[in-house]
Parts: sequence; C-alpha cells; structure tokens
Amino acid sequence: MSSKRLFYLPGLVLVLLSVVCLIAYSSLVRNWLDNQVQTNLTQQAQSIARSLEKEKPIATPLKLYAFIYEHGLVGSNRVSLISRDGDVLADSGINRFQLKSLPSHADRSEVLQALAEGVGVAVRRSEVLDEELMYVAVPVSYLGFDGVARVAIPLSRLENMVRELDFILAALLLVMTTLVSCLAFFTNRSIQRQIAKQQASLEHQVEHRTSEIELIQRLANMLAACNTLEEAEQVTSDVLPRLLGNVNGAVSMMRASRNQLEIKLDWGGEWPGDKTFSPDECWALRKGKHHLSYDKHTKLICPHMHSSEEVQTLCIPLIAHGNTIGLMHLYLEEEVSEEWMQLAFTVGEHLGLALANLNLQQKLREQALRDPLTGLSNRRAFEEAMSKTLMRSERYQQPMSLLMADMDHFKRFNDNFGHDAGDYVLKSLATLLIDNIRGDDIVCRIGGEEIAIILPNTSEQGAKVIAEKLLDAVRELALTFNKMSLGKLTLSIGGATFPHSGTRSTELIKLADEALYRAKHSGRDRYCSDAELEEGGVELVQPAQDSSEPVDVPKLAQSEAAN
Repeated sequence: MSSKRLFYLPGLVLVLLSVVCLIAYSSLVRNWLDNQVQTNLTQQAQSIARSLEKEKPIATPLKLYAFIYEHGLVGSNRVSLISRDGDVLADSGINRFQLKSLPSHADRSEVLQALAEGVGVAVRRSEVLDEELMYVAVPVSYLGFDGVARVAIPLSRLENMVRELDFILAALLLVMTTLVSCLAFFTNRSIQRQIAKQQASLEHQVEHRTSEIELIQRLANMLAACNTLEEAEQVTSDVLPRLLGNVNGAVSMMRASRNQLEIKLDWGGEWPGDKTFSPDECWALRKGKHHLSYDKHTKLICPHMHSSEEVQTLCIPLIAHGNTIGLMHLYLEEEVSEEWMQLAFTVGEHLGLALANLNLQQKLREQALRDPLTGLSNRRAFEEAMSKTLMRSERYQQPMSLLMADMDHFKRFNDNFGHDAGDYVLKSLATLLIDNIRGDDIVCRIGGEEIAIILPNTSEQGAKVIAEKLLDAVRELALTFNKMSLGKLTLSIGGATFPHSGTRSTELIKLADEALYRAKHSGRDRYCSDAELEEGGVELVQPAQDSSEPVDVPKLAQSEAAN
C-alpha cells in the first residue's frame, strides 16, 4: 500500500504545482493586462489628441460630441475631453445634458499628472457609472481648447479577461492533470500487472530452484548411503530424471590403469554409445572441461558417442579430489538453456564426489576384509560370511559345511628357504584353492598358514569330495622359487557340517579344528571330518619326521602345536 501511495505522490505534487502555477500565472496575466491596457489607452488618448489638434473643432459640447461621434468613440472605451479648468466638455459615457451635473475634474490625479508630466494614469471608482475604471489622460492644446483627452476602461472588463484566461489555463491544467492521472493510473496498473507477473515467475523459479536443491541434496545423501554401484545406479535412475528431465544418460568410470573407461551407471533407456572406450575418444577429457557436440562455434561429436545431427550430446568430466575419475554422458534431443547446463554441472560434481567416495569405501572395505598377501578373505570376512551362510542355511533348511585346512611342515619352508619362499607358497596355495572351488564357496585365510573354506548348501559327503579334490590338486603342485624346487606340498583338512555337527559358528569352527588336529596326528595329507571323530574311524599315528632328524615325540607335539 505504501508503495502505491508513493507512486501517486508525483501526481499530487503535480496538482499542487499546477495550482501554484495557476495563481502565479493569474497574477502575471493581471499585471501584463494592466500594462497592455494602459499602453493601449495611452495610444488611444494620444490618437484622439492628435485628431483634435489636426481638426481643431470648436471647444463646445456640441462640436466636441460631434467629433466623438464622427470618430466612432461612442460604445467603446469611455472618452472624455476636459478643459484645464476641470470642466468636462464631452464624455462618450453620458449625453451632453448630463455634463452640467458633473463636478469639476481639475483635482483628478490623472488630469493633474497629464498636465504636469504628459501622461496621467489613475484607477478609481466612477461616481457616475458606479464601477471601478482605469483612466489615462494626455494633454491637448490647440486654438480654442486647452486641456486633456482622457480614455477610461472598466476594470470589470479586465477582470473578465483575466477570468477567461484563468479559466482557459485552469481547463488546460485540469486536462493535463487528468491525462497525467489517467496515465499514472493505467501505468500503475500495468506496472502492478508486470510486477505480479514477475513475482509469480520469481516464485515459480524459487519453487523450482528449491525443488532442484532438495533433489540434489537427496541425490547426494542417497549416493552417500550407497554401498555398491548397483545401488548407486538405482538412485541415479530414480532421481536424475526428476532433475534433468527425460534424457538418456550414463556415467563411465576410469579404470585403475587409466587407459580405458567403462560405463558403470546408465538411465533413461538403453545406452546407445560405447560401453568401453579410451580417454582419447572423448573431447571433454582432451580439453579438461565439458564438451557440447553442437554449439555456435564447433560441431564435433565424441567418437564414443554415436549421434545423428538431430541429437545433441554432452560430456562432463567427473572430478574428485583433483583427479578425473570418469565422465557423465548425456543425449539431448532438444536445445537446453544455460541454467540447465549449470544444473547438469552441479549434478556432475555431486556424482563425481559420491562415486569417488564409493570407490574409496570399496577399497577400504576390501582392505579391511581381504588378506593383503594372498588376496583371500581375512578373519573378519570369515566371521561375517559364516554368520550369513548359517542364517541362510537355517532359513532354507539347507546343509552347510566348513573345511579347515593347514599346510603340512610349513615351518620347514620358512626355515629352509626363507620367509619370501613361504609367502610365495601361501600365494600359490591361495590361487590353487580359488581355481578348484565352486563360485559360491568362500576361501579365507584366518591366520598363518591356516585356511578356512565355507561350502554353502554342501552336505558332509559333498564336503569330503571337495576336500579330496583339493588334496589331489595340492599333491600335484610343483613349486620353484629362485630356480630352486620347494619340494612336495601337502595339506591336512578337517571338516564339520551344519546341522549335524552344530548350529552355531563357534561349534562348527571348534569341531573343524579338532578334525584338522586329528588329520595332522593321523599322518597328515588327508581329510578328517567330525563324524569320523565320533565314530573313532581315524587311527592316531605319530607324524613322520624328516629322514635327516631323529623322531622326538615331545618336540613333535610342540611342532604340531605351532603348525
């Protein structure tokens, strides 16, 4: 409301100024008319004086009235001929019979001023006409007459003229003020409509931007909560179409070798571009900034983006922690605005950071759950896998087996060939085990040379078959290190099966360890299950010593405990 009042303030100021101007103009016009009338009356009086001096009429009322009528002075301004003695000899305002009733004009100021200075001016009320008059008198002198010629005009006529001019000016000012007011009114309405339209547009933009910010925040939060690329793809497929519209997009990640990129995420339909490509095939990676295939300067399509002339493509590098980790690719079927491009850049920044953090999490998770020497799962991963496998087996009423394997005489490898050879043997054994188990089986290194193998959905008989297969594969393994043969490698394996052996992981691990201990003391290079322990079917024998050393049973027990 206050802004509207301020808008009408110039109009009110204009009206006030118009009133002031009207008053000032009226005063100026009045003064100007007084001067003009005085000048005109003076000229008329001087003209009459010249005519009198030229024609020299006899100074009698009869002759002078005749002069007045002949020169058409009756009916216009009031013309009087006054002698120096103050007698009025003729007056166009009255007839000659009324002259006798007029008093002497010898003391009239205009007459005295005219006789003394040449021109006399006075304004006073006429007793005969009962109204205000302006008098102008000039001296006249010729043979037979000596006096003044006086011309008078009613001030009411001047007032009428002033009022007419004031009315005209007031009408003009009124028209002008009305036009200005109407213009201001309609301009105000137009401005208000424009303001309302702009306000609605701004509110829509604010609402749209708020929605975009909320979606970007949700995208960032959801991506931060993802644990795998599959979950990240679900999030992007759900959120990005709401942000960027129905565009076909994908995200490619740089491989560790940094010589190839591979599509990891895509949304908006089947991805029409290359699934894998080299960095040289993308203009965005070459330039180090985004690349639009068609703009006002260039028309260059990246080789990895298959596009026709009707389809626009956009590649945005994904940068995180100062490194380019991948690309975001978009197929655009129509022109996009600069605001949309900025939104795409913002999405790219969030995707780059989120995917970089996701990769970092995966690496940390692998480091936390992987043995750095062999690449097998470590004890923590073993405990998690055991818990999950037992829960699944119990839910679906399926058997599950656990194998505990230990290398025979592993200390001998370290003592005779060094720790590097022992590490080489462990890595070779890990590779052999991975190659000889099923896809669902899990191999873990839980300490030293002790290895645990989780066999989901595997009965006791199936575990025995797998164990025998592993024993045969290890017997056939021939290892050389630094051009030296490491000799024969054998395993001892103990096994336990759910639910026959137990229903908890601690029970299964304990029984499998006991079976492994029994296999060690039964001659090594063999498999022993917890069922055989219960039946007593495994014969306990003294472990064989190297031929170069005498057998020492106490020392053997200590060695076996160490192994």
